[in-house]
Amino acid sequence: MPDLPHPITGEMTMIRTIFAAALAAPLMLASAVAQDAPPAMTPDQGNVVYGMVSGTALLMDVYQPDLSRGIGIVVIPGSGWYRPELYSAPLLKDLAPRDYIRGAVHDLTEAGFTVFVINHRSHPGFHFPDPVDDARRAVRFVRASAESFGIDADQIGILGHSSGANLAAMTGVMDDTPGNGLDPIDQTSAAVQAVVTLAAPFDLVLDPENVSAYGAQTITSYIGEPWYGQDNWYEQRTPPHIAASPVTYVDADDPPFLIVWSPDDTIVPPNQAARMDAVMNEAGARHEMIETAPSGHEPVFPTDRVIAFFARELEG
Repeated sequence: MPDLPHPITGEMTMIRTIFAAALAAPLMLASAVAQDAPPAMTPDQGNVVYGMVSGTALLMDVYQPDLSRGIGIVVIPGSGWYRPELYSAPLLKDLAPRDYIRGAVHDLTEAGFTVFVINHRSHPGFHFPDPVDDARRAVRFVRASAESFGIDADQIGILGHSSGANLAAMTGVMDDTPGNGLDPIDQTSAAVQAVVTLAAPFDLVLDPENVSAYGAQTITSYIGEPWYGQDNWYEQRTPPHIAASPVTYVDADDPPFLIVWSPDDTIVPPNQAARMDAVMNEAGARHEMIETAPSGHEPVFPTDRVIAFFARELEG
């Protein structure tokens, strides 16, 4: 895997897409396919601290199955990489208002997987690469604590939705280098062995002539660049845009991906999946593609395929 982002050629960016909103802020878009709300869930271990950054606690909730496979899955909900800076702001890991990702967690635990749903740092207070570092820190923590959670430290999967899927993909494709901290956990491997993405933005290189001002501002805030308005936004291929894009890092040694998308998603359009498919094909990276029935920004969760994918890749 390359240590530094490679330049993205004009030909490779022909299918750049428009992010028309805040990339999966919960409940922003109603699903076009009616799905029953999953049952309420209470974590077996809540508010587990998986890291500290300058006094800020990074938290996860742990959901244990009744009959465990001994396999752990890190789950990252979508948020547009954003949390309001309020004392009462809802936690990203809170599944109560998140029917879609709660359904995925429910199905995974019912199938015997131990699930770790994480918070991560978000804009406006934090920017790329902080959320990526947090996702990788979560994997390191789960691996270092594998014995206490009753899971295999060598077989960890990751799943994310929308911006969370971007972070899951980044965790899958980036080099497995030590973290910035001095504690033993940050020297633990952040490698994952299987990745599932739901409605993922894989390429954050944007076209200023077509992207909406709100979508451009969301990504600009995430990568930590100043926003001067749509008319003054000339840089479309800045180094941070490229560095925050999973397509930049793909190679044949990456773990297998299961890429899930809906054909009528207007938040992260379907050609983001096509973009990643093309890059992974060119690199010879293992991946599967699932186009669901039209269901907007919450693609119908393909429970059987996801469970079979994780079981095949993580239990062998």
